[in-house]
Amino acid sequence: MLNTGSLTMIGRLGAMFERTASVRSDEDLKHVLWQVAHTIGETLGYSTVVVNIYRPAFDDMFTAAAVSEDEGVQELLGQTSLRNTWTPLFAPRFERRGAYFVPHGGFDWDQIPGQTYVPEIEATDDPEDWQPDDALFVPLRGAGGKLLGVVSVDEPVSGRRPSDADMDALVASSRHAALAIRIAQDVATAAEHQRMLENVLEVSARLAQAADVDALLQSVCDGIRGALDFEKVVIELADAQSGALVPVAAAGWMVDAPAVNPGMSLDSFAPLFTPEFEVAGCYLVPHDVAETRLGPKSLDYESALNGRGPHAWNRHWLLVPLSEPDGRRIGLIWVDDPRDRLLPSRTRLQALRLFANQAMSALHSADEVVRLRYEATHDPLTSLPNRRALLARLPQEVDACRRSEGTFALVLCDMDNLKTLNDTLGHEAGDVALQLLAGALRSGLRRGDDAYRLGGDEFAVVLPGAGRLDAERVTRRLREATAACAAEPVKGIDASFGIAVYEPEEATDVLMARADEALYSDKRRRESAA
Repeated sequence: MLNTGSLTMIGRLGAMFERTASVRSDEDLKHVLWQVAHTIGETLGYSTVVVNIYRPAFDDMFTAAAVSEDEGVQELLGQTSLRNTWTPLFAPRFERRGAYFVPHGGFDWDQIPGQTYVPEIEATDDPEDWQPDDALFVPLRGAGGKLLGVVSVDEPVSGRRPSDADMDALVASSRHAALAIRIAQDVATAAEHQRMLENVLEVSARLAQAADVDALLQSVCDGIRGALDFEKVVIELADAQSGALVPVAAAGWMVDAPAVNPGMSLDSFAPLFTPEFEVAGCYLVPHDVAETRLGPKSLDYESALNGRGPHAWNRHWLLVPLSEPDGRRIGLIWVDDPRDRLLPSRTRLQALRLFANQAMSALHSADEVVRLRYEATHDPLTSLPNRRALLARLPQEVDACRRSEGTFALVLCDMDNLKTLNDTLGHEAGDVALQLLAGALRSGLRRGDDAYRLGGDEFAVVLPGAGRLDAERVTRRLREATAACAAEPVKGIDASFGIAVYEPEEATDVLMARADEALYSDKRRRESAA
């Protein structure tokens, strides 16, 4: 039977539940927990009450609320302790009517790392008196016995150890505290689901209004990042010719970031798409499994927002294949760095799959997919592969050199007289000149070489297996072909070239910088000669 104090306690907690239902932030929850701790202290007569919240992302206890006049207790606020340090305290020998009472001298507190609180009271010989090292805890449990936190009390105002009735009142009161936490968590979960739904609908509206596929896919990336709280999102499509994955939209990453341009093909990810890791059409793969199946050097990137413990994100790989109705995969969505550092729930993965379906809605027919693949990696004016394609190609060449101890060359090309042509003959003539230059570059290449338009009047050529002499021979042919090309109204084209030969372990951005420096050296030389 509950005593008058416990009935008063339940009444006061009941008045709090309305406020608990309005919790929308961590600050709101802290305020409610402080009210719970204050009420337990006042009603049941404890000078010190501490509420610890279990954080599954870190597998630890976080001191969220503390009520005491002692500054030592206030210093516990914000402190953390690993969950397993509490395990010895919840031993059966300490269990008493749903609480855990650790008597003075019954436990070696030096086993517990970190800061603890011992009240400054005198020890007595009376077995019923509260002693300095006495400790009383109540675990807070949710559905299925899931640990939510712990309420700790100390320094009973009566100075006496708790009776069975006192224990029952504390356990009943703590159950209400657990319920308050659970309500807050349920409200937060409901709010998260509402936000997911609103973002899915918002992206659907954008899909109906967007004018081009790039904008559609960017909306999907932004929606995943905003609704599902993944810090990094990228959509990659497989190049029709090489099969290399090319990033076409990203959020939280730059599209040309090294992590999203690893030079891997879609087929290389196939070992991860196995049933044991599939949830709602998404594939959540532990890091060690991915490393074993793909190789330790497959991707020079690791998650930044990792947690600790069985429920935490720890460098996992989360991929969602983009597949056509016949099952043929055309790309994937890769998400990383969950802001809560937790493994995503099934509901969250189902929402991620919805976003992936929206991405496929943007690629609604086979013809459109082919067009998108081509446009994602090719310049519409010259039909040459574009900067994205080059950024995907260079890591592949680097990887091939590392395997074979070979080399390759990068040649950058810049049209010197494009501005003059635009100013004197008009932009249509400038477009003709760019097309002529693209044709000249194609005509001077060896089998296996490729030319790229980087934008404006900038072009690039990749020469696999070429050393310095090979690159210089090819570049001479390119100069000759460029100088010879003309078509009305363009009478001739002037262009400068810069060569950089790959050096072992060199980063691709360093290689491009060297080629760019060589290009401008050639441009200055030509200007001086003129």
